Amino acid sequence: MQKIRQKLALVTYSLSLLFRKSPRLSALFIILIAIQGLLPTLSVMASIRLGNIVSSSDHSELLTVAICWALTFVFPGVLAPIISTLQSILNQSATYLTQQMVMEAACRIEDLKIIEKPDIHDNLEVLSREAAHRPLNLLVNLVDIFRGLLTLLSLSLVLASVVWWLPLAFLLPLIPVTFTVALSQIDIFRALLGKGTAARLIRYYLSVLLDVKLAKEIRIFRSASFFFTKHSQAFNELENELNQVRRKQLLRPQPWNLLYLVCALGVMYWFVDYIQAGKISVGGLLGTIQSISYFGLSCQWMVYSFANVGVCFSFFSRLRDLESLAQEKHYSLTKIPTLNEIRFENVSFSYQDGHPVLSNINLVIHAGDHLSIVGENGAGKSTLVKLLCRLYQPTSGRITWNEIDVASIDIITWHRRISAIFQDFGHYNMTVQDNVTFKTNMSEFEQQRFLLACQQAQFPLEFPHEADNFIGKEYSGTELSGGQWQRLALARALFSDGELIILDEPTSAMDPRVETELFSRFSELVQGRTSVMITHRLSAIKNSTRIVVLKQGEIIESGTSAELEAKRGEYYTLLNLQRSQYDSYSDDDRVAI
Repeated sequence: MQKIRQKLALVTYSLSLLFRKSPRLSALFIILIAIQGLLPTLSVMASIRLGNIVSSSDHSELLTVAICWALTFVFPGVLAPIISTLQSILNQSATYLTQQMVMEAACRIEDLKIIEKPDIHDNLEVLSREAAHRPLNLLVNLVDIFRGLLTLLSLSLVLASVVWWLPLAFLLPLIPVTFTVALSQIDIFRALLGKGTAARLIRYYLSVLLDVKLAKEIRIFRSASFFFTKHSQAFNELENELNQVRRKQLLRPQPWNLLYLVCALGVMYWFVDYIQAGKISVGGLLGTIQSISYFGLSCQWMVYSFANVGVCFSFFSRLRDLESLAQEKHYSLTKIPTLNEIRFENVSFSYQDGHPVLSNINLVIHAGDHLSIVGENGAGKSTLVKLLCRLYQPTSGRITWNEIDVASIDIITWHRRISAIFQDFGHYNMTVQDNVTFKTNMSEFEQQRFLLACQQAQFPLEFPHEADNFIGKEYSGTELSGGQWQRLALARALFSDGELIILDEPTSAMDPRVETELFSRFSELVQGRTSVMITHRLSAIKNSTRIVVLKQGEIIESGTSAELEAKRGEYYTLLNLQRSQYDSYSDDDRVAI
């Protein structure tokens, strides 16, 4: 009983998505489908009446019945384009709503650790890929089922008027056929989901070979054959799994199809004997033959429609699960005071594999501080700032804002108080203004802030990079260099008015001249804000109010540049390594650099 309730709840959930946006159009659509489903039976009834009139001596109603019979053939052609148009409108609405729900549910998952789980990742991949056509599939198949059921039920009444058990002889054997075909379709869907990694790899290897940005390396390293092989291996892995399911799909319904064939042959044998005995009128004969023909076609369509509906419901079941996973959290605080200090209190963090990335981090960031975090690759620097952004939740310990646990602060409120540029910053194939502001409408004040942010990040709004020009070749825009993309990302971080700005390798792709100028004006760029910066350019952070050195996930040194140099520890070693690399160049080399 519990499973039946769950299935009914899923059906209700799916139908509400299909018809939620346009209830009146949905009602009209259902009425027209009902009429379309009843027309075959009306045609049969008219043909029975017409046959009986022709075989009798009284032809007074012949013209009227003949016109009615003809109309049952004309009306389907009249209704078809109307139903098709309504179906297209409803599908477009359902597709839009479904895609919105997938995007909203994915964005409500605050902890990246959840999104990075393989099963969640595969689920998101399937939902994003199939959101464009699963609503249409469900709508089409539900229409076929609704129309088919009306046709079968009304035809069953006609056949039952000849002999009561005739519709049962056709319907009962179809139940196991429908059930087995549906199971096979669902097995294929689950196999595709279970092999989500292989399916993603197939698309990835294809995208690598078609990526314009990778074309140079593909040709220089002659790696095309390598990716061809990888693509084939992933494809064969997926294909082998699907072939096993397809064999079941082919063989599973055959015993029940044989039973259906035996029943149909038995009915035909009885029907011939019934005709020979003269137990049926001419009209009854015509109507019964026509009914059996319609009955068989409707049954065949409904078997596969029922099977496909099962797959569609699996999609909507996963969408509902994603929504449940992404339920909005209710935080105790929606307003927070102006920043005095941020504290990391015994904060540790591990990724999915359980390997500790950060261990017992204790750190205080005061308002107005310009903190720099340094260390070798893999020391945990980027993870630390992602915890500060609340993109991950600490495995243990806590982070506080003015002694308030940040986990209790509304996530939207929190993100409004911070800004960031990440090492793996986004490239958005949109206009320059869209890239920086993410706003469709801006006030005059926001427009001035946009212009100032671009100026501070040294991204000149000149041809071909004006504010309203598209960038990126995806939509025939102008392609940017790596440094230009990074300056645009820096402008995006500076445009935000958050009190805390986080800069993770903000100049790694820029040329030395621009980088030097930006660092020389760093205090101006972050004026009035608290900043946390990660950089490998140690010569650029001497003016930081404090420097923290991370090694293997632990803070091993903290202080000003002068204090850390005097300690002659890890910072001193890293700084001298960079100095020695620079000192190894001749004067001519330095000029060239």
